[in-house]
Amino acid sequence: MTSRFFSIVAAGAMAFAHAAPTHADALAEKPLRQSLDRLAQAWNTADGAMWANEYWPEGELVNILGGIMPNAEAIRERHSAVLAGPFKGSHFESTVRHIQFLGPDVAIVDTDIRVTNFHALPRGAVATSPGVLLTRMKHVYQRRDGTWRIIASQNTAVLPTVDAPLTSGPGST
Repeated sequence: MTSRFFSIVAAGAMAFAHAAPTHADALAEKPLRQSLDRLAQAWNTADGAMWANEYWPEGELVNILGGIMPNAEAIRERHSAVLAGPFKGSHFESTVRHIQFLGPDVAIVDTDIRVTNFHALPRGAVATSPGVLLTRMKHVYQRRDGTWRIIASQNTAVLPTVDAPLTSGPGST
């Protein structure tokens, strides 16, 4: 009985330790979270160049329709166009779901995105619910000479038939 009790206590302590980021984790995540804040600011001010500046020149983005933007220049051009077109005046919110460091200079950042106040969606895109587009975006960040930028992103639309909520859950950051 005593060993079972200690096993339960140890499991609970490990779960709590995983759920509570340390000061070192928060410090390491800070530049990544600042980049995400700049992405939101870029979207909300319709600044495609600012959005693309968060990517390395050879950074790639796959959008919700499967379109590939193979470099930062293509990302700038496409975001400038959609922010002046169907997403003009829209509002972008991003919530971090998880950050995982693969080494000192590479991190994967998973976010949940909510876009509202759009006038239309690009051809082929479907709103998750009336007036709301939800997506899940995965960024691979790379640090070079002390600077973190995105080397690859994948954005996946949450379709109306998907019941999975976009709220933080166990193991979320």
